[in-house]
Amino acid sequence: MKNVAMPAFRQRTPKASERLARHLATSIIEGEFEEGARLPHESAMLAQLQVGRATLREALRLLEVWGLIAIRTGPGGGPTVRRPRSAEFAEHLALMLQFQQFTLADVSDARLALEPMMARLAAERIQPGQIADLRDSIEIMSNSFDDPQEFWKQNARFHSGVADAAESHIISMFVNALKVIGDGASSGVPYTRKEFEEIVRAHTKIVDVLELGDADAAAEAMHQHLNAGRRFVAGKYPAALTSKIQWPE
Repeated sequence: MKNVAMPAFRQRTPKASERLARHLATSIIEGEFEEGARLPHESAMLAQLQVGRATLREALRLLEVWGLIAIRTGPGGGPTVRRPRSAEFAEHLALMLQFQQFTLADVSDARLALEPMMARLAAERIQPGQIADLRDSIEIMSNSFDDPQEFWKQNARFHSGVADAAESHIISMFVNALKVIGDGASSGVPYTRKEFEEIVRAHTKIVDVLELGDADAAAEAMHQHLNAGRRFVAGKYPAALTSKIQWPE
């Protein structure tokens, strides 16, 4: 059998606009331009960067997609520096999860793996002010059984507070994003007052052991809390767990 030579692998060379966008992004990230500052006028950038107008404009469009600038039109407009928000990371992650056709069960698996670990770290690092903030969220939740929107807002605040107290910033980004994608509010599952009360009890137990600094108990309490929510959905609304992730429109 005749051997057929395989074509040589060629890595794609980034376009000039991509290289320029990365150069400008580095300048923004390293603080050469403050948030809210306008980038120089197009003519000045063309002269300074020695690139064509089409390359510059495409690079600016990439920066806008990456969330590093906002391009405003009209008098006094132009590219203005901004900082990407954590909610945007959640949107991008949701898009990737939808593309891979992952389900809410997949998100639940990830949360069950990550959030108990975050609770363990939080028990070792949490500060009194953060304990007070968590208890405040629980108090508002206890008074919001008839206001689901406020209840889930405070639920998100609680889980974000635990993640922040853990001081593991990269993992916190993923935990917060997964929470937005796959919490009780986004699942479309109706919760009764009984379920709301159980969530409040679970949050109270978690913050009690966090205050004691008991890492093992904090991890176990968080796992029990998340697992109880998963069992509730699986038992009464199994289709919700197998539903595909939807990118927010």
